[in-house]
Amino acid sequence: MTHYTQPSPTPSTRLRWATLACVVAGTLLSSCGGQSSSASNNGGGDSPNAGGNGAASLAMAGAYQGSVTYTGNPFTSDFVSFLTPAGAWYGLYFLKTSDASVYPDIYTGTVAVTSTSSATISPLKASQFNAVTSGSATISGSSSQSYHIDLSGISLANSQPASFSPTTITTLTGIGGNWVGDLKDSQSRADTNLNFGFSDAGTLTSGGSYATCALALQLTPQSTTNNPYYGASLQISGDSTTCGRVSRNGGSTVSMSGIGFIHASPVSGKTKRLELILTDSTGSGISFRGDQ
Repeated sequence: MTHYTQPSPTPSTRLRWATLACVVAGTLLSSCGGQSSSASNNGGGDSPNAGGNGAASLAMAGAYQGSVTYTGNPFTSDFVSFLTPAGAWYGLYFLKTSDASVYPDIYTGTVAVTSTSSATISPLKASQFNAVTSGSATISGSSSQSYHIDLSGISLANSQPASFSPTTITTLTGIGGNWVGDLKDSQSRADTNLNFGFSDAGTLTSGGSYATCALALQLTPQSTTNNPYYGASLQISGDSTTCGRVSRNGGSTVSMSGIGFIHASPVSGKTKRLELILTDSTGSGISFRGDQ
């Protein structure tokens, strides 16, 4: 995968998954109880799902996480993904580095089941630095605890394999409070140590800006029991000459949608981590990873 740094002034190149019915053993998702595909979807969440691919048979959402150490390369990676009940799949790929200007890849697509333990995603959109590319993915070896995914047609660096084998992670509720972390906009802006404050209802109440762009962000609970997550809706406004997202949209407010989910934080002294994944109609994305 190709990861890029913030331009200064010229950008430089850096290193860069519904189920069948629940009665079938070995499904694609993490378990088979609780939420049905008729769950409400206010505020985003299932936007990558174009319908017509059997996604309505999905039983519930699931979050997964994994890491890769590349042979002959000093970097390791962090990969997180989420599959919604309607089949919308989101992924984030980070290189683990202290360099704040390294951007994650944002992947979005809709899962189509091919067997009790396999699926495909096509097209798969990849939002990378200042570009959106389209490829596909093949999912295999899916069980209640893990899956394997191979990406195809996505730009790679140093011939590294675009393959991950993440395992299931528990997602949590409780969006209220302050989350401190990094916002990465694939259209060339990285802001670190942002403090986003959310009400218990999921409304962004503080820290609603980056650069000169103003953010109106709403997170809406989609489940409060099994694998809870949040549908996300974002409006970006600002000066048409200084807010990059707005200027690239002809001076108009930009609308984005996606998901947010909370899981255990690996940071000492922190208990929860919030992952936000949002994309516009083209697949171009923004991510926020913050801890509490």
